Formats: sequence, C-alpha cells, structure tokens
Amino acid sequence: MFAEPWAHEAKGYELRSLVASADEVVRGYATADLCEWRFEEALRHDDRPAADEARADLGRLEAHRGRGRWSVINSALRHGALDLAAEEILAFYEDVRDIDEDDLEVNLPRAEVRSFVGACLTFLCHERSVRHPRENEVAAVMVERHDFLREHQFSMASLDEDRDRAMRLRAMSRGAARPRVTEWMPPAEVSSLADDRDLPGPVRNRLKAAAAVVTAAKRGKRMEELAGVVDDMARMTSEHSGTSIAISAAEVLAGAVLAIADIHDDPAPLVAAAARLDPSSALTHLLRARAHVVVGEISLAAKEIEDALHSQDGVRLGLLPQLHAMSGWLAVRLEPGGLDSGIAACRAGRELGRGRSTAADPVLAGLLVEKALHRRTSVDEAVPLLQEAFRLAKRAGAPAVAQEAKSALAALTGRGDVSKRLRAWRSAVRAAQGAPVDAQMRLATAWVRWALGTGHTELAAEAYHNVVSLLPALVRIRYRADAQARVLATVREHTEEAGYWLAKARRFRDAAVALEMGRAVALSTLVERDDPVVGQALLDVGRGDLQARYQDALAAVGRGDDHRTWARFRAVAREVADVIGADPVEPVVEYADITRATGEGALVYVASAEAGGYALIVAAAHDPQCVWLPDLGRFPVEEWLRSQSGEVKGRESRLSEDLDWLWLRGMRDLLAFFAHGSIITLIPIGALTLLPLHATAGRALHFPAVRYAPNARTLHWCRSRAAKMADRPARVLVADVPKAPGQAELELAPAETAAVAGIWSGQCTRLTEATWAAFEPAAHHHDIWHVVCHGSVESQEIFLSSLAFTDRDVTVGDLRERLRFAPRRLAVISACDMQNVGADAPNEVVGLPSALLQLGFAGVIAASWPVYERATAFLMARFHQVLRDGAHPAVALAVAQNWLRSAGFDELAAVAPSFPLPPSNRGPHPFEHPWYWAAFAYTGG
Repeated sequence: MFAEPWAHEAKGYELRSLVASADEVVRGYATADLCEWRFEEALRHDDRPAADEARADLGRLEAHRGRGRWSVINSALRHGALDLAAEEILAFYEDVRDIDEDDLEVNLPRAEVRSFVGACLTFLCHERSVRHPRENEVAAVMVERHDFLREHQFSMASLDEDRDRAMRLRAMSRGAARPRVTEWMPPAEVSSLADDRDLPGPVRNRLKAAAAVVTAAKRGKRMEELAGVVDDMARMTSEHSGTSIAISAAEVLAGAVLAIADIHDDPAPLVAAAARLDPSSALTHLLRARAHVVVGEISLAAKEIEDALHSQDGVRLGLLPQLHAMSGWLAVRLEPGGLDSGIAACRAGRELGRGRSTAADPVLAGLLVEKALHRRTSVDEAVPLLQEAFRLAKRAGAPAVAQEAKSALAALTGRGDVSKRLRAWRSAVRAAQGAPVDAQMRLATAWVRWALGTGHTELAAEAYHNVVSLLPALVRIRYRADAQARVLATVREHTEEAGYWLAKARRFRDAAVALEMGRAVALSTLVERDDPVVGQALLDVGRGDLQARYQDALAAVGRGDDHRTWARFRAVAREVADVIGADPVEPVVEYADITRATGEGALVYVASAEAGGYALIVAAAHDPQCVWLPDLGRFPVEEWLRSQSGEVKGRESRLSEDLDWLWLRGMRDLLAFFAHGSIITLIPIGALTLLPLHATAGRALHFPAVRYAPNARTLHWCRSRAAKMADRPARVLVADVPKAPGQAELELAPAETAAVAGIWSGQCTRLTEATWAAFEPAAHHHDIWHVVCHGSVESQEIFLSSLAFTDRDVTVGDLRERLRFAPRRLAVISACDMQNVGADAPNEVVGLPSALLQLGFAGVIAASWPVYERATAFLMARFHQVLRDGAHPAVALAVAQNWLRSAGFDELAAVAPSFPLPPSNRGPHPFEHPWYWAAFAYTGG
C-alpha cells in the first residue's frame, strides 16, 4: 500500500502502460489522465514550462478538453497555483463564450457552460482568491455565463449556492458570512394573556406547575411531561370556559403545544389545541399559523396571522408582539427581498410589547443581521444594525444570532481577531448544551458559516464536527417520519462536508465517525433502540419487568407517531438508563463501533464534497486511510447523474463507458490498490449513494466481493443476525409473478423459481403466480426469500416504489406496515431497479433494501437498473448453487456475476439445462456486457 508521494509515482507508471492498451476507450482516458498526471507532476516540482506543455497537450485532446480543464484548475488550486488556475479558466471561457440560447437545449454545450461556471466558483471559493490580481476577471466571466444560465432557467441549485458562498467569502474581507433567514424559526412564546393574581390558590398553583414544565422543556428538560400538561390544560380550558381561568389555561396550553412543535417538529398538537379554542380567537389563528409553518405552508400561515391581527377577541392585545414578529418572519420567507417590511413588522411588535425583551426580539435581531450584511448596505449603515442585533439577541437568548452579529461586527470594525471569536463561539456552544437540539443546531450551523468564512481548515473541521455530532439527536427527537424526512433534507450535505474538512485537518478518525453518524440516521435510531444488549442487561440485574415494559413502549412508538406515545416511551427509556447506566435512545458513536465491523474486510466510506471526492478506508483499529478523489466532487457527480435520464436502451449502450468513468475517476484506486479483504464494504455518502459503484468491481483483476452497508453499526447488527442463523437449516420461500396486471409477461419467471426450488429441495416452499394474499402469511415462516416479479421505483416518492404481485402492487410502505419484524437471513428480489434509494435524502438510503433490513433481514439482493430476465435467470441459478454450498451471499453473488460474464453456451446449459439459451449470434460469451451481469448488488451482513 503506497503512501504519498509514492502513490503518485505508481499512478504515473500505470498510466504509461494503459496508453498502450488495445481498448480504445481505456487508451483515450489514459492519454488524458497522463496529461493531467504530468501537469500535477510539474506543479509538484514547480516546473512551469513542463506544466504549460502538459496543459497544451491536454488542450489538443478535444474529446477530453472540458474534463481536462476542470482537472487542471483543481490541480492548480490544490497546489496554490492560482495564477495557472485563473489562466486556465480564462482559456476555458473562450471555449464557452459563444454558446447561445439554442445551444443550451443540447446536453453537451449546456454541461460545458455549467462546468465552466463551476470551475470559476471553485476558484472564487478558494480563500486565497480574495484580492488575487485576476479575481475580478474570473468573477466577471463567471457572472456573465451564470446569469446567462439563470436567464434561460438552466442554472442549478449547487451553482447558485456556490455563487452565494463565493460572494460571502468576498464579504469576509469586510464582514462575516451572511446568515440565512430561513434557518431562524419564529418565536415560540406566548405573552401573559390574563392577570392570574385573583385566581383561586389551587388553580394558580396548577397553572404555575404546568408553566414550569413548559419552561423546562424549552431548556431541554422534562420534555416527556408536555403531553400531561396539554391534557391538563385542555381540561381546564373546557371546564372553565368563558372565565379568566380558561384564558390562563389556554395561555399555558398554547405554550405547551408550541414547545412540542418547536422541539419535535409536530403540528398535530397545535391543530388539536386550536380545535378546542374559539375559532375566531387570535390565539387559535396563531396556533394554526404555526402548524402551517411546521409543514412548510408559508402562504397559509401568513393568512392566519393576518386574520389574527384583525380579530376582535380580548387576547389579541397580549399577542401583538408575537403576531407582528411572525408577520415579519413570514414576509421574508415569502419574498426574500422583503427585508425592510419584515424589520418594520418586528419593530411594530417590539413597540407593543412589555419589558426590555419581547417575543419580537429574536426575529428582529436576525433580520437586522441579514440587512447589515446585504451587498447594498454600507459599512457605516451596517455597524449600528449589528450592534442593535447583538443587544436584542443576547437579551432574548438567541445565541446563534448574537454570535453572528458579534462576528460580523468584529470583522467590519477591525476590532476582533479569529482566536477571540473562536473562543466566543466555543463558549456559546458550551452554554447551549442544555438547550433543545434544534436551538443547538441553529447555533452550530452559524458557527460553520463563520468558520468557513475564515478560510482556516482546522476551524471549519471543528465547527462541522459539532454539527454532525448533533444530527442523530436532531432525528431522534422527531418521532414522526415526515418530520424526520424534513430535517434530514435540510442537513443532507453536512455529513460529507464535515468528513471532508475533518480529513483535511488530518482528523481521520473524527472524519470516519462523522460520516458514520450522518449516514442512515433514521435506520440506526430504530436499530439502536432494539439492541438486544439492553434487554440482556436488564435481565442480568433482575429487571425483567422493566425489560417487558420497554419492549411494549418500543412496539407502541413503532406503530404510532404521536407525542403522547413518544413521551411514554421516553419515560420508560429514562428508567432503563437509570438502571443500566446507558441511555438506549441516545447511544454514543465511537470509532470502535466502526472497527468492530471490519472482520470480513475493509469498510470504505466514499463521499463527494463541494471541493472534491474522498474516501476513508477502515481496515483495523488504526487510523483510517484517506484517499483523495478530486474528480468525484459533488458537481461532477451530480452532472453525471443528470446524464443518466433517458430510455433504457440509451442507458444500456452507455453503461460500459459510464463504468469506465467511475473506475478511472476513483473506484480503481479504492478497489484495486487500497481496500482489501474477503468482502469489501462500500458506504457511499451523499450523491455517490445514487451511483452503481459496485458494478465497477468487474474492472479489477481479481473481481472482489463488494457489498453495501447503510453504516458500520447496521452492518454489525446484520452480521450478528447472520451469525446466529448460520447453523439453522434454511427455510426458503420462492415466488414468481409471471403475469401481473398491466405488465408484460415474465416468461422465464416460473423456470427461475423452479430452478431455485430444485437447488433447495426439501427446504423450500414455492408459490407460482403468487398473490400478495398468499405471500404475506407464508413470508413469516421463511428466512430466505426469492421473489421474481416486476418492480417499479419512484425515486422522488420512494415509499411508493412497488413489487407487482398477481392480485395487487405492494409498495415499500406496505411492506414496512404489513410484515412484522423477525430474524431472517436473505431476501433476493429478482426485479428491476429495486436497489435504488430515494433521491431527496440519499444518505438515509430509504428504499426496498433498508425496508427489508428493518424487517429483520441480514442481507438483501436487488438490482440497480432494468434487468434482462434470461440473463437474470442464469445468474440466480448459479448464485443459489454457490450459496447452497455455504458461501457468504456477497461472495456467492460475486462468483455468479464473474461466471456469467465469461460463460459460454456449454457452461450456461450445464448450470440450468431447462433454460432457453441466448441467440447464437451473441458471440462466445453472450452475457459479457455489464448490463446483463452487474445490475444486482448485495446490502447487509
């Protein structure tokens, strides 16, 4: 295993051999790669003439020019050669400057313009580009081409975000990174609506006790008691309707449900509380508005606030600061250019409040910071705005806004240094540790923005490490699946960025732990709650009663998604923690949790960050090995994914070239040189989750067994389950669905299941023309499934992806709801596309494989693209032969795939004599194209 600089030298020797390859595609890529290698070599030795020569040679390779320019720019920036990078960018501009509106309708020119803008932004996001002599030239050509893309609706969110980042970096020369208003939530406070001094003593004490729970919950304590407060205050409101007691109870009730919404992202208690109150009351409108905010219905929320401001009930006056603050917040959410109107609304609310601090202060402070850092705000105008924002935020207990205001003020006035601000950020984070996790996350992301703006790798690494450490808690506190999905979508890129910056800071163990914590968070939460170690620990101390109550509460929270069920579960979990000394709901993730999963081979975390791709290879208890993959950054990976849309035939014809691209861009380095073991486990992060990385294994000389895992903890869980079942005779269920409503007939489905049933003779149940009505009860009694049917994947609505049975389609959501958990060994889904996961939150790997893992399977085999049934039938027959002989499923799949791609007609007939052979004009190896043999992948242990 080579370490730098020898890996670079070894790559040069390899490329020189590949340029003589008989394969034209490999030769072409190798020639371009060798030019890029020569450029990198010249930069290492500070040899400018040699660098210019390599650039010129690469420029003559027209087929690789755009890719080559991107590589040259990245290499130059890595070596701090910003002059060369700027020169290459301006040469790149000459290639794309004449592309017009009509050209954008064609994929290649459009991709070239996007690639050019991305290259400019990579330069402009480099910390040393600020005040570089050619900074303005690069910025000017970037703006011209990016505005051109925007004008014709061909820009992308990643480009827009990078442009904003580059502009914020420029703002750091006179200020701080610009915060995002949408991360601030409206205040969850309700001012006192009635004078309780004349209330009877017992009533007043009851109200105070309930209010104390609400206050404690907002500080991260006693959260499970909120459900009782809601019930108690709702009863009091009903029992004393029309009295001052009812008004005071409604105030506490509103505070409780607002706290639940703020902590758990759950709108249901808000809606239920609003239904108990006068429908025309300002308080009712406020609760409805907040419910709309939770689910993202901003315009409906604005309408409710407007109605509240015009209501005539007696409580409106006490709510005016809150209502005006929400009005201002919503105004900016609806129209980002409406800063001034939002500030005016908040100021109106502040004037109508009582005391030094009002409910309007946190939002007003945030909007003032946004206004101060606006590009049209002068320094003289910004300073007093930031001073006011800091005072308001500090009094209101909004540390994220306070720290951003203070950092911006220090930078603008030149009276602060990085080390002083760093101490302030660390102090604020420590002070917030008892706060609800949402408040901690708002502070943490603000710290990240500041740290990135400083340009210091170590500071960015520290801030990102804090962010990722909060991700599991951010998901665990949300018991509703839709709330988990919303928060995971907002933080989807934190994980890969955290790993990147930690690795750059050479904190490799922390980088691996960050990737582990940020991957499959929701799945890990379910797995960790049901850890058998917890049950055994309770039995060991004679608390079988508590173990039974914990399992009952766990089952209830698994079936429901309401706050009351969660509160009961959390209360029992706290009892468990008191007894065994460890919280079963919030376990700590350590590096040892990763290394314990490496028994069968290396774990490879591979991720694509904005600045480039990278991999962390964990093979034992020592530090991970970091491999930088600059060509697998987020921008080129997302561009590659967009190119995959289209007809199946087009995807099939491009597959070999696409796999070559993945192999040469980074998978070769991982599978051929660095990762070792009987089984290599890939844990892709971010957009790389959507790529068929496993299919590149066929490029390696020894064809390694490759599998996927959601993360190391889930892999360990799957391996433990498989180990417990190793000595148990397999009970196999095979089912075929040759004719499903509205689908083409699968003519070989019966032959495939007959072959599998024959291999497992005496241990197998076979369902022909299977209906869901027959499959569902049979499924519970078997630990290996093999299902042959049509599959349909919905990448944007992954739970609607389905398997077609004879009587009905069964969605992924149906499987999760209808089938009970039980230990099972393997599910083989012989259908199209069912390996694919949801595109909205790829790090959560939500799809059929993860759904089956949740049902208790140790492993799942599914396909990444539409499959040919004849090739699949032969593959599955060979797979089950090897599996029956005792091989690990991942190894058996690799053996079967390697066999299929090289099998001749005689070998095919020997494995499955009853199957029809492919046409004789397909050549001596009819299934050698990867479309036939590489689709299926194994996930699990």
